[in-house]
Amino acid sequence: MKNKFLSKTIITSLVASTILLSGCSEGKSKAEVVEEKPKIAQQQTDERVKEVPEKKIVYTKYDSVVDDVFKDIAKIGPEGKYMLLVFGTNTDPYTDRLKADIKSSKELTDKLMNNFSSYYLKAHENKRLKLFHEGDYMDVDTKTMINIYAVQSTPTLIFTDKNGKAVIVVPGYMPAKQFLETINFMESKKWEGKDRKNGEVYEALKNHYINNGIDVKTKA
Repeated sequence: MKNKFLSKTIITSLVASTILLSGCSEGKSKAEVVEEKPKIAQQQTDERVKEVPEKKIVYTKYDSVVDDVFKDIAKIGPEGKYMLLVFGTNTDPYTDRLKADIKSSKELTDKLMNNFSSYYLKAHENKRLKLFHEGDYMDVDTKTMINIYAVQSTPTLIFTDKNGKAVIVVPGYMPAKQFLETINFMESKKWEGKDRKNGEVYEALKNHYINNGIDVKTKA
């Protein structure tokens, strides 16, 4: 049945698709790409998404990025492209920093608008929406999406294949250069055919970063 959307299949595919990575040459706050349960980078806010109070929404000068760059979340699906889901809050400075990076980079903006089906979900607002899953659209809400992808910090970025299956999960702010190279990695298809469970996707992404000038340091 459609309402059995939160199946072991979805959760298993998500866990299997994520990889462990931290460190980059830009900025003090680093994103982590996780293999199992996402960890919140020490330099970032430890505020949990579920604790963000709806009454304390703060609007910033970068909010226009959401409307200008990202697609309407009423219906979320790959639409024949790779998909990017960004979970953010208006009370998180790192989310605001990510939006500022997008606004100031024409290359990032063009890729998110033209090469990806990109969606921004406000974790502090529980909206009803339709999510593409196994060839059909299911009725869910923002809280369900947060549970599906085990979102624990903002921003969180989820890169999926053209079927909507998660390939890379990044909990935390990712500097503009690393963000762009992660997009380039998805487009390069170097992850295709790799076994996510044994870390092959992680190794491919790490090598891509190194080959493109991103200083990557691994940690247990």
